[in-house]
Order: sequence, then C-alpha cells, then structure tokens
Amino acid sequence: MQFSQPSQTIIRYSSLAFACFLLSCVSANAADDPLSTAKEAVQRYAGPQTTWQGPTSAPTPAKGKFIVYLSGDEQNDISREYGLYMKEAAGKLGWKLTVIDGKGSPVSWVAGFNQAIALKPEGIAIFADAKSLQDPIRTATNQGITVIGLHAASLPGPQPDLHLFVNIQEDPREIGKAEADWAIADSNGKARVVVITHNEYQIAATKSGATRDTIQACPGCKVLDYVNFPASEAAQRMPQLTTSWVQRFGLPLYITSVGDNDLDFAVPSLRAAGVPTDQVKLIGADGNRSAYERIRKGKDYQTVTVSEPIELQAYQAVDEFDRAFNKAPPSGFVQPPYLVTPSNVNEAGGKKDIFSPDNDYQKHYLQIWGLGS
Repeated sequence: MQFSQPSQTIIRYSSLAFACFLLSCVSANAADDPLSTAKEAVQRYAGPQTTWQGPTSAPTPAKGKFIVYLSGDEQNDISREYGLYMKEAAGKLGWKLTVIDGKGSPVSWVAGFNQAIALKPEGIAIFADAKSLQDPIRTATNQGITVIGLHAASLPGPQPDLHLFVNIQEDPREIGKAEADWAIADSNGKARVVVITHNEYQIAATKSGATRDTIQACPGCKVLDYVNFPASEAAQRMPQLTTSWVQRFGLPLYITSVGDNDLDFAVPSLRAAGVPTDQVKLIGADGNRSAYERIRKGKDYQTVTVSEPIELQAYQAVDEFDRAFNKAPPSGFVQPPYLVTPSNVNEAGGKKDIFSPDNDYQKHYLQIWGLGS
C-alpha cells in the first residue's frame, strides 16, 4: 500500500499514534475481501503475455545429439504434443529425437525409461513423475545421461534431489490458485467445489492442494470433495463419479481438475442426466484441444482452463539440454500461467486450440541458438 506525502498536521501526531495508524492500514489490507482478490487475480491470469521473459543468450549449440522423450501417455493430448514439438525444435539443431510411450502408469514409465537408457542417448526428457523413476534416473545420470522433466516434479526449476537437470512447467501453485480464483469470482464468493487430482504426479498434488486451500480460505465457499485416482483410470472413473457428485451435493456445482483429460469423461454423464450447462461448471488445466472446443462452444459445461505453452516449453527443453551438454547452468525461465476463458479463447494461439504466447518465443530461441536474425 502506498501513502501520499504526510501533511503538517499528521507530522505533529505522536509516533505512537502514527504507528497505530500504520498498523490499522496493514491489518485492513491483510483482510481484503477474498472475492475482490479473486476477481483481480482472474484479470491478471487471463491477460495477454507479450513480454519475453526467457533467456537472451545461450551456449553455442552442441552438434549431433540424440535425445529420447518418455511420454507419460500418448493418449493424452499434452503428453503427445510435447514430443511433436520437441522433435521439431531438436531438428532445428540437427539433433535426433525418439519418443517412447509411457502408457499412463508408473510401472510402464519405469519400463519405458529403461528402454530409453538402452538406446544410449545423451539426454532423456520425461513427462512422468520423477519420484516414481528414481532408480532408473540414477542409472541414467551415472552413465552421463542428462535427464530433464516436463511436469515431472512439484515445482519448476533445477531438481538435484530428483537427479533432474531442470523441471519445466508453469508454477502449479499458481495454476491451482487460478482455478480456484475463477470459481470464487464466478460464484460471487459462494463456490461449492469438487477437486479432482492424480497424486501419482507430484505436480498434481501441488496443483490440487493450491486449489483446495484457496477455496477453503474463501469464507462463503466450500470444498465438497477432494478426489484422488490414477490419471490413466479417468475413462473408467469419471462417469460414475460425476453422476454421484450431482446426486450427493446438488446444484450449482463447480468441478476442478488438475488436467482437462478428466473432463472429457464428465461431459457425457452431465448431458445424459440433463444437467443444465449453467449449473455444473468444469474448470481444467493443461489446455487440451477438447477443452478449447468446449470453452468456445459456451454450452458444454467447461468454462475455463489454465493452459500450458506446450510448444514454448518443448523449445525450452531443447535449450536446457544444450545448456547441460555445454556444462552451463539451467536458464531459470518459468512462463507464467494463462487462464483461457470464453472472452480470450481465440487469442494467443486459441484459434488453433493451443496456448501460444504472443512473445515471439520461437524467434528468441532461434536467435540465441545462432539460427535467426
């Protein structure tokens, strides 16, 4: 809070009186209305991202590198698209990239990672939980293989305890908060919320925890249920769970998830039950193509998603590998979350059903790699 220059009258107050005045202002600021705070946050999260906050220099790109991408599940839009964009970015440097499907479960991730090691690459990128892969990751790093995570840990940045050179993602605490803030703002501080999570991923536990805690901090809101199940079981679990939530908790209802993929399987149940589209509002994350389509239609239950910049992060992964191969530190770059709403769904790449920030990220990476003007 900023104060204007004190008048002579205020200066004459005793120091004790002025201290009390300051304390009362700070207390009032700390007790801001959660609804007003949420509305301000929604405007910020949904605003344009035009400024490049990423690296402005990089080592000279290494030659002839081979990397493997372990996809968490090729049936998931986001997981699959990371591989496509990483292959594109790696190709700019003349590198080779191979994709292995982790098939959505920790057991398959381990098998896939061991398969990746057997290919003897210089680097392995994983869209899978690093904590579930500690034994094979240690084996890889002991062999001099650099391992980089995409959504592989609870927070972005270097993860030495998990043997990751760096973990690339938006900050899941901010993603979870953005989901909750939208529900609080949309409901005028009266949101009744179910929170879905998949805690086999550390990022999911952090994200959903932030959603739950933000809703619980809103006096007029309520967390009705916090539901954890494996992401690979969404198709089997979501139809019955969705029906049960409507029956148990009534309407109106907000359902948030750590990933849009869950919501693909909620919509048919809501339609079949004849639930009005303004009575159950689905809030997701990642920015799957199906989520963009639902938001654009405006009559398909999903209202918002917090979208990840998949192509940007794929280019970042290749850049981080190059830094590791050159014995340089990670870039330290973390792209802020972006809230896709009915008002901005066609902006920032939205017409192609992706989040592509308007900050010329591809041009910046090509320039620092010596491939652009």
